[in-house]
Amino acid sequence: MGHIDAIVGINLLREGLDIPEVSLVAIFDADRQGFLRNERSLLQTIGRAARNSNGKVILYADSMSPAMTASIRQTLERRDRQMEHNKKFGITPATIKKALPQMGSDIDELIAGTSGGKRLVGSKGGRKGGDWASNLRVGAGQWARSDSVTSNISQPIEELNYSIEELKKMMQQAALELDFERAAMLRDKILDLESS
Repeated sequence: MGHIDAIVGINLLREGLDIPEVSLVAIFDADRQGFLRNERSLLQTIGRAARNSNGKVILYADSMSPAMTASIRQTLERRDRQMEHNKKFGITPATIKKALPQMGSDIDELIAGTSGGKRLVGSKGGRKGGDWASNLRVGAGQWARSDSVTSNISQPIEELNYSIEELKKMMQQAALELDFERAAMLRDKILDLESS
C-alpha cells in the first residue's frame, strides 16, 4: 500500500473505515439536512479524526444547523471528559499504529471475516430475516449455497438475471423508504453482479 493523501467519500468515514492515520476530516455543506448530515452521522464522521492525536475537523456551512450545534456540543463535552480522564491517570494521547496489510498474504483472514456475515440485510424496514438473500443465493455465511467461498462466486445466467431484477426492486423500495444506505448497498451489489 502506498501513501494516502486524501480520501473522498463520507460513507467511508461514517461507516467506520479503520484508518487511524486520518488527521483531517472536512465536511462540506455540513448545514444541509438529510441522513448524512444528522447529528449521529456528523458525530460518526467527526469521530474518525478523534482517532488521531492531531485530528482536526472542519465543518463548511452557511449557517449553524441544529445537528451541527448538537454534534459540536457533544464532541466538546466528550473531549473535556477524555482530557480529565487522561490527566487523572497520566495518559498521553497517541495515534495507534497499525501494520499495513501485505497484499495477497492476508486474504485468508479477510475471507474468514465474511463467514456468518449479515451485512446484506438492512437494520430497519424491508423483509425480516435473511430470506431474500437465501432465495437469491447471494451473500456469505448462513446465506451461502455451500461452505466454500469460491463456489459461491458464479451463478447460472438465469439465476443471475433473476437476482439482479430482484435486487433492483429492493433498491427502489429502499429508496422510497428513504433508507439510502441500504439502497446504496444494493446498488453496489447489482453493479458487482452485472460486472461478473
